[in-house]
Amino acid sequence: MRVLTGIVTVALCLGLPAHPAWADDVYTMALRTLAPDVYLIQRPDPLREPVEPNALFIVNATDVVVFEGGGAPIVAERSIALIRSVTDKPVSHVINSHWHGDHNLGNQAYRAEFPDVRIVAHPETLAAMTGTPMAYVERYVPMLTDLIEEWGAEQAKGTLSPRRAELLPSIVLMRDELARTTIVPPDLLVSDRLVLERGDREIHILHLGRGNTPGDLVLWLPGERILASGDLVVHPVPYGFGSFPLDWIATLDRLAGFDFDLLVPGHGAVQHDAAYIRRLQALLTEVRRQVGESVSKGYDLETTRAKLDLSSFIDEFAGDDADARQKFDNWWTQPISRSAWLEARGEPIKQGAADETG
Repeated sequence: MRVLTGIVTVALCLGLPAHPAWADDVYTMALRTLAPDVYLIQRPDPLREPVEPNALFIVNATDVVVFEGGGAPIVAERSIALIRSVTDKPVSHVINSHWHGDHNLGNQAYRAEFPDVRIVAHPETLAAMTGTPMAYVERYVPMLTDLIEEWGAEQAKGTLSPRRAELLPSIVLMRDELARTTIVPPDLLVSDRLVLERGDREIHILHLGRGNTPGDLVLWLPGERILASGDLVVHPVPYGFGSFPLDWIATLDRLAGFDFDLLVPGHGAVQHDAAYIRRLQALLTEVRRQVGESVSKGYDLETTRAKLDLSSFIDEFAGDDADARQKFDNWWTQPISRSAWLEARGEPIKQGAADETG
């Protein structure tokens, strides 16, 4: 089953939480202190869908800076409530690491609460958010509505499986959130570097190169030695939709060169060294090697995918959990093989939903 980029796999890949303390619904988030005045907003299960990114906020003398807008208005509203539990200072900047909706569809809530907030992103992110790539947001509402009606009819007949019955309220909530979403594009663009000076603190917003998307931004706090990568790094199962394998390897090299104590990935567990970055590079390198060989022999994409063998990596990235292994195929193997195939053929890698990236 194909993952619909940045929002949801509309079917049984949807996971169920195992932790009742945070299992109110699919958009429940938790707050964690990373350093004095630096906080992480995170959903504990990174494999649950719709996926939600890690978000940071930094409390300064007179303002708050947020990294990642969240994937739905309700996420941003709850994130604002978490910020308000710490400080009453206004949010001055919300940084979108890239164009995928789970990182920016909450922008509207920040703009509503803080009318003067600046939405920060790369010019390529602006182009995607205001162009065709994010047209998927409107398409998903009727798709989810059709699924809800189908499952509702089964429920009325008493034939809906227990698993689908548990999932149905989450799907309704997702549909309703998408229906009330308005895309709020960035109004402050960073093509290379922006440094926000806040007393003794510097907040660096950087574009290190293409990787997961053309416009990935990272956040670097040199004083606290905290680095936030966006989806350049996703743990434990990386995302490969519309990505740029060769450039990504080089960009990860630059990322690994930071002297960080904490690396906050786009999704998943906080890292304490560059070991996982290096494993992502090794994975990308192997994808490029195998796909390059297939292209040199004239194989089409279908054949190339069939021949791609990542069995030496799947245990490392997905373990023995059947759901995680399926997501490794959906989120990584299928999309990155297409990107590598297009790259090896010298063809453009498009930005769009999972079925539109090439």
